[in-house]
Amino acid sequence: MTDRSIEQRFEQLEEKLAYLEMNNVELNDEIFRQQKDIDALTKAHRSLLERLETLQDVAAEGEVQEDRPPHY
Repeated sequence: MTDRSIEQRFEQLEEKLAYLEMNNVELNDEIFRQQKDIDALTKAHRSLLERLETLQDVAAEGEVQEDRPPHY
């Protein structure tokens, strides 16, 4: 191999490495963004479950009161 062909191959490898590093940064940024979204959705889901439990408790209390005779 000539010095020129070695230099060209080295430049190609440097370009590929730079491209891979750039893609790696982009993927890491996307993963970070998605994790933030997952965390927010998980928090919202927990909040909705708590609200649902509260509503079910209130509904159950209402059902118990409705089953009582009017003189109670």
